[in-house]
Amino acid sequence: MNDLLLITGANSLLARHTIEALRGARHIRAVDVQISSVLPENVEARTGDLRDLNFVRAICEGVADVIHLAPLYTRLASDEATLDHATRGTFQLMDAAAKAGARRVVLGSTLALFADTPAEFRVDEGWRPRPTPHLDDLCAWLAELGVREMARSTQVSGVCLRLGQVVDDAVAHNRPFDPLWVHVDDAVAAIRAALQHATNGWFIVHVPSADSRARFEFTRTPEEFAFAPQRDFAGHTEVRSTPTIARPSPIPRRPSIHKVALLGAGGPLAAATTRELAPHYTLRLADIKPVEEILATGKPQSPGAPMPEIPHPPHEWRVMDVRDPAQVMSACEGVDAIINCTVLRSDPADAFLVNTLGAYNVMRAAVAHGIQRVVHTGPFMLGAHDRTGYDWDHDIVDDVPPRPGKEWVYMMSKYFGQEICRIFAEHYGMVVPALTFCQFVEPTTLYGPRIHPLTISWSDAARAIRCALEVAELPAPFEYFHIGADLPHGVFRNDKAKRLLGWQPRDRLEAHYRARRQSA
Repeated sequence: MNDLLLITGANSLLARHTIEALRGARHIRAVDVQISSVLPENVEARTGDLRDLNFVRAICEGVADVIHLAPLYTRLASDEATLDHATRGTFQLMDAAAKAGARRVVLGSTLALFADTPAEFRVDEGWRPRPTPHLDDLCAWLAELGVREMARSTQVSGVCLRLGQVVDDAVAHNRPFDPLWVHVDDAVAAIRAALQHATNGWFIVHVPSADSRARFEFTRTPEEFAFAPQRDFAGHTEVRSTPTIARPSPIPRRPSIHKVALLGAGGPLAAATTRELAPHYTLRLADIKPVEEILATGKPQSPGAPMPEIPHPPHEWRVMDVRDPAQVMSACEGVDAIINCTVLRSDPADAFLVNTLGAYNVMRAAVAHGIQRVVHTGPFMLGAHDRTGYDWDHDIVDDVPPRPGKEWVYMMSKYFGQEICRIFAEHYGMVVPALTFCQFVEPTTLYGPRIHPLTISWSDAARAIRCALEVAELPAPFEYFHIGADLPHGVFRNDKAKRLLGWQPRDRLEAHYRARRQSA
């Protein structure tokens, strides 16, 4: 049996101790963007970036198991690069590992995802994490989601170890006891147990210290997981006080919305939205190309799809790349609300840069400028044609958990971006309706033998965005909506958008689903 073990984030304290503990029993391939410490002679070292698809495929050749620590420890030159490494890198690693025949990924995550949970609560693995928009939380949580969804969609199992702050004796020496500490010996023992754990899919274990003063408890039974923490920090009599997580005051609601930044303005959905909003708002239309260039070189996405128009004052066109945080920050300055229609579907690198990092840049710009209202758009993520999705179901409501699947980087990258929006919205008290779509049509143009059960006309989609822009309030900071016509298929429901947004589709699209029989 192949025993090759791949360890990412190999430059970390935990990786070094894990390598030392396992090097006699396994053939180890240690990977990081740089490896500063000297590894044992029988350990194979590879330096490279998990965003490099060729590199990832090469390091996964022949791998049986993966210990994925990079989201916890690998930090690059910018927050954006680090987040891209944790999201795109994790997706590519899981995909390559699955295709190479790997059986298991052990993911290092963090108990800090529960840092603002009241101390008297006994948090276990069934609790929902509450990540903040801070980089370490985002990297850990989004990597969890990536591994979980890929484990759902492949034959690779995932064991997630949510660790306390890993320290060894040298790090802890002469320091007050931190209730979040876990000794590296216990963390390594948990990794050993995870490598032997018989799971089919996804399994989570919380790994605190054995100290009675620890912030979190170990709650798994020996029957569930063959591990229990052993190390305490009894020699540390002074205890460091756990800082309280201070949530910021909610971003205040603007008295009224006059000026709107519409990002991704060159696309057909944004073009339809521009026509809907232009008589009522001042629009800053932003896209990566000048509108004249789009009109000169582009063509409709599909028959009848809207094209952008050259704006006239008071509206303006701004050249902006959503991958560039400074350009996004500038494009959102001085507006009252943001509508994000940016999208890139197929390129493995740019899909994550636009759909994931772009959402991150937009939400950071909204916070920096005190903008409460952000309308986010994206694809529905419920249509995987296998047991991982909802393709077998009917009456699918908006709030079922997304299932992005593994086949298309578009879905996974948008999934990460959507989750970033949710985290920012909840943390800063924003109003962020996320409108999701599948197929757009022009009502009088026939497209083929059938339409998708979640189909909408361009004009009805634009009116839904306007309703999301204008709705006074929503039950939660982040709300997810299916936007589809009143079709008889009985698959996707749209009553939530009707109820909360006050939206009603006008185009019934009957010509698209009525039988078209030729007369004899």
